[in-house]
Amino acid sequence: MSKVYGITPTLEHYACVVNILSRAGQFDEVEAFIKEQKLSTHALIWETVLGACKLHGNLDLGETAARKLFELQPKEDSAYIFLSNIFASKGRWDDVQKIRVLMSEEGIKKEPGCSWVGVDGQVHVFVSQEQIYAKLQDLKQRLSFSGYIPKTENVLHNISSREKIEHLWHHSERLALGLALISASPGMPIRIFKNLRICEDCHEVMKVISYVTSREIVIRDFKRFHHFKLGSCSCQDSW
Repeated sequence: MSKVYGITPTLEHYACVVNILSRAGQFDEVEAFIKEQKLSTHALIWETVLGACKLHGNLDLGETAARKLFELQPKEDSAYIFLSNIFASKGRWDDVQKIRVLMSEEGIKKEPGCSWVGVDGQVHVFVSQEQIYAKLQDLKQRLSFSGYIPKTENVLHNISSREKIEHLWHHSERLALGLALISASPGMPIRIFKNLRICEDCHEVMKVISYVTSREIVIRDFKRFHHFKLGSCSCQDSW
């Protein structure tokens, strides 16, 4: 970039390289790159690494990245949540509890997931207690006929498989979608806003629902826009 194009790389450029390498699972190269470029003091770098560690289940580097973020951003909840989720995916429930205790000691609270959906000029806000289950039950049956299999590994709680499936259907974006499908005019695109990152199972559900209902669904989560249409997403399953 410097020699050929005369562009001085910024932190965001370095983070992109870290993202490419870590998402490809090249963690040795990631660590070497961070050390070579002296990037260890930047939270954005470790946030990128931590997200990839969750994707690949790399507990050792994930814990290192999280501990770095605890130092750099001690009051941000995301690193604690990501590390807790990695522990939970490995069945290390004692470590999950330790993270929760640490959060409590530091006065850090997890932000509850919520979504916004616009219907006929009105904005409705949903958290997980809202009641749109009749429509969701209909969608569950239609999705099961289409071959959809819930990704219960996305429910990071020590509960039964059946309870995990029910838990997934209480996610706020599905509740928002249920209201929109009931209330919005047929054929109109559905637009949902979410304050957190959409989980993998909800992402898969939205793709299938966009196909079985022939509806375009746009979700703006914490990271990016997702445009679901005819069973696929604009992010190409990478977000």
